[in-house]
Amino acid sequence: MPHADSLALPEDLDKRQFYEHVCTTLEALLTPASPDDPAANFITCLSNAASLLYGSYENYGQAFGRQDGRRINWAGFYLVPSLLSPATSPASVEPTQLLLGPFHGRPACLSVSLKATTKRPVGVCAAGFLSGETVVVPDVEARPGHIACDGVTKSEVVVPIVVKRRRADGAEEEVKVGVLDIDCEGLNAFDEEADREGLERFVETLVRLVRWDL
Repeated sequence: MPHADSLALPEDLDKRQFYEHVCTTLEALLTPASPDDPAANFITCLSNAASLLYGSYENYGQAFGRQDGRRINWAGFYLVPSLLSPATSPASVEPTQLLLGPFHGRPACLSVSLKATTKRPVGVCAAGFLSGETVVVPDVEARPGHIACDGVTKSEVVVPIVVKRRRADGAEEEVKVGVLDIDCEGLNAFDEEADREGLERFVETLVRLVRWDL
């Protein structure tokens, strides 16, 4: 199947079926030819993942249609510096920010701070990363600390990306490497069930198939 055809959707999908289809397609796109396939690296895989998710939302007009003012205007990733520049940001150092990773949509903030101040709490991406839990925001303007990378965004959902790695002593540990961030031009675009569960499954598929180079 040509990769561009991955964006084709069956008709009359409800949200759960939509995410099931997208996750199945993601697995087909990212399954490496072999465990050491260079194409399994995280930049390559996250680039295709962002494109697949953004394009699939574009084609799923019944839930995220332009005519209803509920268009998805951004889909992508913010990642810990140790992934993107390990020479200058070793994994042993606690990150103070997340850096822009692969995405689709308008230009975005190059980084988001993980540190709150007395005047401003952390933004949505930082909140999802620090808590390790999905954050659904029905109205970003009502959310303290929201970082307005794009003024047309009205609602947002952020899913943390947590992977397992083996330490030098052989023990396994969980490591947070970033977040998946989805923005929408409409209010209340994402629900606490179908969207949350679907996007968490999307991230779980990424975690399983991507080589994270930790």
